[in-house]
Formats: sequence, structure tokens, C-alpha cells
Amino acid sequence: MHVDATHALSGWGGARNRADRVSNSLTLAKAQAIIGGAYQARKIGLPFNRFVTIHFERAGLNDADAATAIGKIMKLATDWTRKQGQVISYAWVRENDTGNGSKGSHVHILCHCPDALPIGRMWQRWLRKATGRPYRARAIKSERIGGTLNAYATTPAAYLQNLDRVLAYICKGVAPADAIALGLPRQESGGRIIGKRAGLSQNIGSKTRVLTAT
Repeated sequence: MHVDATHALSGWGGARNRADRVSNSLTLAKAQAIIGGAYQARKIGLPFNRFVTIHFERAGLNDADAATAIGKIMKLATDWTRKQGQVISYAWVRENDTGNGSKGSHVHILCHCPDALPIGRMWQRWLRKATGRPYRARAIKSERIGGTLNAYATTPAAYLQNLDRVLAYICKGVAPADAIALGLPRQESGGRIIGKRAGLSQNIGSKTRVLTAT
């Protein structure tokens, strides 16, 4: 996957992210912002090393409430990590499969998890707090990018291949023409989403990338 680094510094946020907004695809600008954020995360020493999917429908939450839930989850993750004296970075994209046997409303999260912290055990707790509902089996799927949390350091070439794969996967919900522009190997409908469709942690947002660009 090849992305124009200049375009990856596109702006982020604004009125487009209002809670009642309905969208049917990930915009090119947001996909570029996520990919640019992944590059920035590596640059500041917080490379994405975990890929988490939360199935909101399986957890008993409808899509209209999913944007609020993911905001709460990421705040809980950020606050908890800070209390441990550590910092995380993250990017997320929501999708909504509506066909028979589909995943329903869900979110894909790429994040940096410090090796020393047991973040993998915390997602269920954060989901319960954010939704106010008991955890349901198989509502969360988590995998390490590159096979281990420190693959970015021990096997950097393999890590970058895996990072490109997961970035392409979470950005696949762009329009067909935008998938071609980004060089994505696949494009699929991301479904109808109510509210904010994607987000980034502030430490890898577009303003930070512009300030540190060389």
C-alpha cells in the first residue's frame, strides 16, 4: 500500500463529526489521517502494536450509541494508562454490517500498548463501564500486530508488512475511487454509521504531524 505523505497530513475534525451525522463510507481525508497517524505514532516511539475489534451489536448496543461508547472506552484507556505513568496512541474506525450473519455495528482500533502494562485484560472492563452492560462472549477480538507487542523493534520488516495490512483493512470502507487513490488491495462497504466514524488520539493528530514534519 502506498500513500502520498503530503495528503496524509490532511485536516481532521470540525462540524463533520457532529453526533447526528450519518455517513455511508470513510472519507479519503479521514483514511489519509489514520494512515498518517500510524506513521506519526512510529515517529514518536508509540507504534501501533495491537489490533482490537469491539462488536457493539454483540455487546447489546445499537449503532446510534456506538460513537459515545467508543469515546468513553478510549478515554478510559487513556486515563488508566496515564495513571500507570505510560502513554498510548490510537486510531479507530467504525463499521456497520447489516446483512444476514454479519458483524453488525463494530469498531476497529489500532493502538500502542506499552509492553509492561496488561492492557489486553482491560478491554472487557472498559467495555462494561462504557456501556453499563455485562460483558458478552466474543464481543472483543484482540491480536498483536506482527505477532508480538515488540515486533516493531525485533522484526521491523515483518512488522511494517503487518501494519500495512491492518491499515488497509480498517480503511477498506472508503469509496471505490478513494481505495484506488490510496492503493488499497480491497474495498468493501463500511455500512451506514450514525455519528463520528473514525478518530485519532491527539498525540498523533494532524496538528502534531504538521509541527513535527521534516
